[in-house]
Formats: sequence, structure tokens, C-alpha cells
Amino acid sequence: MAEQLTQSKLDFSIVSAQLTIEALRDSGYKDTDHALAELIDNSVEAGAAFVEVAAVEIPSDPNRAYSRPSIEKIAVADDGEGMDSTTLRRALKFGDGTRLDRQLAGIGRFGIGLPQSSMSQCKRVDVWTWQNGPDNASHCHLDLLEIRAGQQEVPAPVDDPVPDYWRMLDCTHQQTGTLVVWSELDRVKWRGGRKTLERTATLCGRIYRKFLADEQNPISIRLLRLVDDDGRPRLEADEPCRPNDPLYLMEHTSTPKPFSDQPMFRLFNDRKWTIRAGSSFGDVHVRCSLARPDAISQEKSAVPWPRSYNNPGDSPWGKHASRNKGVSIVRAKRELEVSLAWVNNYEPEERWWSVEVEFDPTLDEIFGVVNTKQHAHNFVSGAGFDAEENRDESETHGAFMERLEQENDPRFHLVEIWQWIGEQVTQMRKERRRIVKGARERHSHPESQKDIEDVATDIVKAQTAEGQLGASDQAPQIDDGEKREQLEKSLRSHQVDAQTARARAIETVDKGRRVQIQAGRVDSSAFFGVESIGNIIQVWLNDRHPAYEHLIEVLMDSEGSSADDLERRLQKADFTLQMLLIAWARYEDKLTKTDRERAREMREDWGREARLFLKVIES
Repeated sequence: MAEQLTQSKLDFSIVSAQLTIEALRDSGYKDTDHALAELIDNSVEAGAAFVEVAAVEIPSDPNRAYSRPSIEKIAVADDGEGMDSTTLRRALKFGDGTRLDRQLAGIGRFGIGLPQSSMSQCKRVDVWTWQNGPDNASHCHLDLLEIRAGQQEVPAPVDDPVPDYWRMLDCTHQQTGTLVVWSELDRVKWRGGRKTLERTATLCGRIYRKFLADEQNPISIRLLRLVDDDGRPRLEADEPCRPNDPLYLMEHTSTPKPFSDQPMFRLFNDRKWTIRAGSSFGDVHVRCSLARPDAISQEKSAVPWPRSYNNPGDSPWGKHASRNKGVSIVRAKRELEVSLAWVNNYEPEERWWSVEVEFDPTLDEIFGVVNTKQHAHNFVSGAGFDAEENRDESETHGAFMERLEQENDPRFHLVEIWQWIGEQVTQMRKERRRIVKGARERHSHPESQKDIEDVATDIVKAQTAEGQLGASDQAPQIDDGEKREQLEKSLRSHQVDAQTARARAIETVDKGRRVQIQAGRVDSSAFFGVESIGNIIQVWLNDRHPAYEHLIEVLMDSEGSSADDLERRLQKADFTLQMLLIAWARYEDKLTKTDRERAREMREDWGREARLFLKVIES
């Protein structure tokens, strides 16, 4: 009997409320700004058009030498649809919520946001919510001291008008809305309201950029710094939250001038995938952007810079880009994180490219979205993924993918996306180097400095005059205007930026050139490609081919190099050239006897042509 009585007094709950909440306080939210973003999520889900974030400071003590203002309270108010008392009580319960179904299209789902984000920063959270004016609000709270004392349930909501203290917020005058107040702050990251709101504006401007910039249903976020003046809040600062676009493709953003009202980057490439998740399908859209010449080269910029910078990374917009570098992962229009997994952190130039991966909530498990909506661990783990290293010995790529599919491995759906992103990042790095260095600095005669395209044009014209005609000599004639237009279109199709493409097209036509050589994207495994527009022969150096990196770039990017570095570059280029010749020899070696003879004839014909063009080096 005594044993039964003793056991009846014990708490056999699977989870201890006190210990669970203490543990949850230490998990999940990176900083105060991320915790505040969780509250804004709730406002977005409630259909709010206006959200206010207010930090209330206690003034510094004039009698203390090192006294500074400190935050006393933080509030988030919105004009959303509000909650009834039952929904309010559920909203303060850990692991509950009304949007646990991943099929729902909104940004919420996990049901722990309000209590966990709040208790990660403070010991007490109060919520007022109303659907018929702020005087008819329902009020509920969580208090860590009460929970430690043994409270097991969320208190029942009570009728309680919104306090006069908060009536200076515009949202508290709307017919419907919600007010969340954090007090007894003990874990906020920054002591003062100014820093807290600055960081919140930066983060939330990025997280909610698609909502802030939505022309059909925009959301406005207002940031207020208040000072508690003898029990009454006094407004010290009031700033709107502007979109912070890491792709830098939006207009009217927080990017510093001269790029605050115009895109600083250009769209480099984009691609979409549709992925099956169980019985449902979800879309993935990846966009890549690259800095325009205007942002990274004052010499090539059509946009006036406020002043000169030796390094564009030292400019205000360069520093802004550095804080946004990486791959932005977006779920249901709301950013989860900017991952540095694809970034070489030791390279400051990494700030000049960006990637955005946007996916539907139906793909949460495949992407590995965590409950705080700050990370997609499955997706991020694939940065630099090498399928060959992950395959079993002697396993083909097809067999590897089939195994992943049979094992329901999330990588089955993500491998192609990872590899595509890796390719795009490599190409954007190369394109940036071309913009800065100048795509054509190397194309000149070694002694006369005459442009190589002009030298080659002279040879082609001389051959034509002697009756040595090619397809370009016999092409239908087109006027200069159409020729410029077609050249520019061709250059853009090979991933040359718009400004360079336009300048190259005009220059080629105006100088009467018959030859144009350009590095760009070639959709084949060839080291170079050949095309023609009118009577102009285009030679495309495939910048995705290893020979370009190990031969062309090695020789091109040598400005300011030491003697030892130049010698190393020449040795690398010599090695690459000889390996190219050996590769051709092996190609011939594997041909049939008939094809091998034809290849030999082509090699000899090309050799004779090469002699004619290389004579200019001797002259």
C-alpha cells in the first residue's frame, strides 16, 4: 500500500515541462533577430499587411560613467486576423499549432515558433489578440518562473484590453490584430535597441524580401526604437524595413547607393526542377546572379561611383554584398538561410556572385528543413558533392542513382541540382575575372600590339582576294545593323554580360572585322567552338573546358606576377599544351583505320592553315 501511495504521487509524464522548456531555450535560434523573425512568420500567416517591431530601452544612468541604454521589452504587433481564445492558448503550447500539415502552402507548419522563439530570449511572453477591436482583446502568457514552480498547462486566456502603454503602436488601433511582448529579457544578443533593430532590419529585409517587394500583396515592416520615460514609451527612431536581396536583382532595396534603386547584379542563369515527394510534387527554382561591371569596375561602369575605391570590395555596396554572400535557400517565399557551404571564405571576390534556391514546403523532408526554419541540412550537405566519391567500387552512376532511389535517400532528388549549382558557381567566378581583367587584353600581336582579331582579319581578306573562299565568304549579305544585333544576341547566348556583348558587337562591325574570338559558354565537350554570323567567323573558347583554365587563364592573368610565378605559369601552360596534343594523338589511336586516315588529313590541313596565320609572329 505504501509503495502504491508513493508511486501515485510521482509524475510519470513522458516529458517534464520544466526540463523541456529549459532545454528548448538553449536550442534553435541563432540570435535575437532570428527569434523575432519567427514572430513575423506568425504575422505573415495571419494575413497581416503591416507589422511593427518595437524595442523599448531603459535610458542610461547619468550618474554612472559607463552606463548605456539597455533593452527592457521587445514587442511585435500586426494587423492580421487575430485569434480566438482557443487558438491563442494553442499558440503558446509547445508542439501544437494549426498549420502542422506540410501540404499547406504557407511558411509555417511546425507549431513551436511562438513559445520557443520567445522563451529563447526572455523569461516571460504576453500575447494580446483581438478580432473585434483592441478593447475586446484576449490575453494569455507564459512565465518561466511559473513553469519552474510546477505549472503544467498554458493558462486560460482572459478578456483584457490592449494596455495603454502599447497604444502608441499603429497596429493596436486596427480592428483585428495581435501583440506579442517579451519582458524579463535575459538572452537578447545585443544590449541596446539600436543594434537589435539594425540587425533585425538586415535579416528580416532578406528573409521577407519577396513579401516586402510583392506588388500585389506587399507587407510593410516598421522598426521602432522607444525609450521608457517614467512608464511611458517615447519614440526615438522609426525606420521601414526595406528588401535586402542577396541576388541583387531587385530595385528599391537596402543596397547602398548608387545601387539602391537599380539592380547591382544581372541574372546569370536559372533552371527549374519538379520533384516527387510521396504522392505529391514540389517545384525547385534555382537562380544565379553575377555582379554587373558597374559594381566591380569603375573603369567599365556606366553608373557614376560616389568616389573611387582601389578595391570595389571596400565600397559600401561591396561590404553589403559581403554580408549576403552565399547560397540563399528559400521556402515558400521565406528565406531559411544563406549557406556559405559553396563559398571559398578566403576569397573576397566570392561576394560578387549569388545563388537562390527556392522550393515548395512539400519538399521539407527531402531538403531537411529543421523546425526553427533556419536550416535545410540535407540540401546544404551536398555542397561540393562528388558522385564518384560516393559510389561503391565498380558501381556505375546509373546504378548509384537507382540505389539512392530504392533506399529513399534524399540525395536522389538533389544530386542533379547540386552539380548544376557547382557548375554555375565555377562559371560565374570565371566570368567575374574576365570582367575585371578585361576579356580581350591578351588578344594582341606580341610586338605591334595590334589586336589579334584585326591581324586575323587581314589574313582572311588576303585569302579571299586570292580566291581561297570559305563558307563565311559566301554567306548571304546582311546590313551592319542586323549584323550588330545578331552578334550581340550570340554573345549573350554564350553567357557574355549585356554591356560587354553590346560593346563587342559594335566594335566588331564598325572595324570591319572578319574574325571574333571570345571566351564563353559552349554547350559541348570541345575546347573551342566555331560559328559564323554573316561573313564573320566566331571562335568560342569554351571556358568550362579544363584546357581554358590551365592554358588560357594561366597565361592571361599574369599582371603583377613575380618572376617565379611567371615561370610556374609558363610551365603549367607548356604542360597543358602537350597534354592536349597527346589527347589528340590518343583520339586518333582509337579510331578505325579509315577514320584515322581522315583525321590525319584534317590534322595536316589544319597545320598548313596554321602556318599561314602564325607567320605574322615572325614578321
